[in-house]
Amino acid sequence: MGVAIAGARSFAKYFVEELPAAGHEVVLLTRSHKDFFDGKKGVVEQRITDYSTISDMSPAYVDVHKALIEACKQTPKWKRFIPSEFGGNTEEFTEEPGTAYQFNMPVRDALKEQSELEWTVVVIGFVMDYIVPSTNRYHPGMGPFYALDLNTKTMTIPGTGNEPFETTSARDVAKAVAAQVKSPNKWRHHTFVQEEQTTWQKWRNLSEAALVAEFNLYVPLGALKLDQEKVKRDRAEFFPNVHFRTARELLAAVKQDPKAIV
Repeated sequence: MGVAIAGARSFAKYFVEELPAAGHEVVLLTRSHKDFFDGKKGVVEQRITDYSTISDMSPAYVDVHKALIEACKQTPKWKRFIPSEFGGNTEEFTEEPGTAYQFNMPVRDALKEQSELEWTVVVIGFVMDYIVPSTNRYHPGMGPFYALDLNTKTMTIPGTGNEPFETTSARDVAKAVAAQVKSPNKWRHHTFVQEEQTTWQKWRNLSEAALVAEFNLYVPLGALKLDQEKVKRDRAEFFPNVHFRTARELLAAVKQDPKAIV
């Protein structure tokens, strides 16, 4: 099955590796040729296009998505669409402070107003990968916007640190999407993908490099809470054979191979 990926940034690298592993062929839409993708199994083309500011949280994000939606509607080949919104629980917390509501909602509205494309927003909670060093992941650090900062060896704990939240690694998200794209089942407007439920205190105990700073509420914890019944439902329906790794497993993989991209 053919899958087009708009944008060639860090998350795209995981999808380019995991989609072909599941049997898909990939067309990469990018502003400029990227050497990283040369020779990658399953990448049939790097197509130079303007449809590639996909992860930029700005008005351009909305414009690019709307252009992609219209392009997909005009071709018989592309009939499923996943917006670049891999984050918190926007089904229940659409307007919570700290979310990209002002950019994501116009895209969802455009999708709701059409009937040609089947679509879903993939809800993943917090990105787990930031618990490992930058050399073991494709995406760069978030600095003070992420509670755990391995560069400064500090941990700024939101709330008490004991509030539960959900988290998933980028690679396992890509595996789940690869499985869902294959599924003949009808897509819902939100698909819930979760690796594990944890707390910042548990992550503190896992990460020996982290020193605790005074806490400050940077993260919208409510939006990182996923409905567990929906998580179980979507896992059983769309990606029952995907093994979702825990933070402990990611750290163990890095310990076993310090050069691994987890």
